Amino acid sequence: MMEAVVSIAMPENWITDVVEKYPSVIRVINSKAGSSEEVRDLVQIEVENEGDLQKVIDQIRNNPNIFNVDISALDKSKVLAAFSTCHCVVCRLLAGSNCFLTASTTTKEGRTRWTLLVTEREALQQLIAELTACKADPQLIKITEIKSEDELTMRQEQITRMAFERGYFDFPRKTDLKELAEISGISTSTLSEILRKGQRRIMAGYFSEHRQY
Repeated sequence: MMEAVVSIAMPENWITDVVEKYPSVIRVINSKAGSSEEVRDLVQIEVENEGDLQKVIDQIRNNPNIFNVDISALDKSKVLAAFSTCHCVVCRLLAGSNCFLTASTTTKEGRTRWTLLVTEREALQQLIAELTACKADPQLIKITEIKSEDELTMRQEQITRMAFERGYFDFPRKTDLKELAEISGISTSTLSEILRKGQRRIMAGYFSEHRQY
């Protein structure tokens, strides 16, 4: 198993529409292929100027290629959004590849940086070739071998962060296991186990750093 970081210049889509108009960072937390050309995304959007947040939300809701929108405010400059999109060539290429997206964040240069898990180097080479053909200007930043236990750690971090940002650990809770499981596309029992292991790793790391002698 390998982890690859690839920088791309997204062809015109909702992400480029947002970042070109409003200084912001968009992080794709999860992305699932749906039927036909549909892709279901869970994203976090953070704007530099608080006054732009509602404008970004309105732009997403009014985009004809975005539907089934569910947006939750995290604070005055940040939202968590789940929605379906279509007509995104890059999204379809990724969904149809044997590469697995674990993180996606826009950069100040207007590009998007993907972190991918790949089992075969050929799958990554093919994805890069297809991205090149659609003028996404892919640039391979790095590729590293990872251990099997590291894969689980990345998944734990992704799920635990999503649960935290949606208020699962708040009192009272703003979401529950069922909702998180539906967003993540996994069973509630699997999600519960991932969260349990993720919390244990976080606490173990904290107490090892703050050990009292």
